[in-house]
Amino acid sequence: MFDKLIGNDDTKILLQRLAANGRVPQSLLFAGPEGVGKKLFAFELARLLLCGDGGCGTCSVCNRIGVFDIPKPEKGEDYDAVFLSDHPDVGIVLPYKRNLRVGAIRELEREAHFRPFEADKRIFVINDADKMNESSANALLKTLEEPPSTTHLILVTSRPDALLQTILSRCQVIRFAPVSAMAVENLLVSTGKFTLEDASLAARVSVGSVGKALDVDIQWFRQTRDSMFEIVRSAMVTGDVALMLQTSEQINDAKNKDRYEDTIAILESLVRDIFAISKGNDRNSLSHADIADSLFKLAGEVTTSRIEHWINEIEELQFNYLVNINRKIATDGLFAKMAA
Repeated sequence: MFDKLIGNDDTKILLQRLAANGRVPQSLLFAGPEGVGKKLFAFELARLLLCGDGGCGTCSVCNRIGVFDIPKPEKGEDYDAVFLSDHPDVGIVLPYKRNLRVGAIRELEREAHFRPFEADKRIFVINDADKMNESSANALLKTLEEPPSTTHLILVTSRPDALLQTILSRCQVIRFAPVSAMAVENLLVSTGKFTLEDASLAARVSVGSVGKALDVDIQWFRQTRDSMFEIVRSAMVTGDVALMLQTSEQINDAKNKDRYEDTIAILESLVRDIFAISKGNDRNSLSHADIADSLFKLAGEVTTSRIEHWINEIEELQFNYLVNINRKIATDGLFAKMAA
């Protein structure tokens, strides 16, 4: 079991040991970077606990766990539910947009107190647990304080610091690390959908996230990176503010708005690579190692303190984006500050 998942070998051993000794806690928190497989690990643990053959991966129980038929939501109330898999003792709670709704957590409390239908345990995964607001977090506390003996809750998050301390204190935290770039690259090549060159690039820019690497649209990524590279070059060298504002218009138009966050993330990664170069790092440490020569040239055009200022400004934009801002105005402002 777990052999189909790459990376985090120490975590695999720990979970297998807990299951073998019958010591899996009622409440677990899987914490680590986005896309490293935390949710997949949760379902593998469910197979390990519910399969009569130690998580064989081939029986009816194993095949049904993790298979969901989740309807496309039309309104928030559609997510006031626990979505059960094809196995009735395994379920998941999912956020609606940027929030885990209190109705879903209350439904989880109800489901958690039902006796198992087929197995001797029930397992519920709370995905993106950091998206609980105060009301939903307080509702979850009721279940965490007195969990039924037949129920296991697995909270999955990439931002454990966003959770209430009262929730953290009631869960055993299992930490996940980024997957090595080489392991991600090998996985991408094995799918047959990536050339070696493209797999190497996707593995590096995903920063150890298998999920992100698999989702990379290489053609779009290269085009967008070229555009963001010109933003950085304009800010450092040419001072072409008109080009920067034109690019701001493009990345905020209707055609590109759904990829806005990804675009800003590419800009940030380029700036961070330049910062790393200014600190003496070599090209092998860069996310964009394939354009290292161009990045080294730019690094010679700017001070470390200026790059740090840019990183702070980008991070502030990304934070404000979570609380709704006018993206076009915010992007114009960011680019103007970079060019100043």
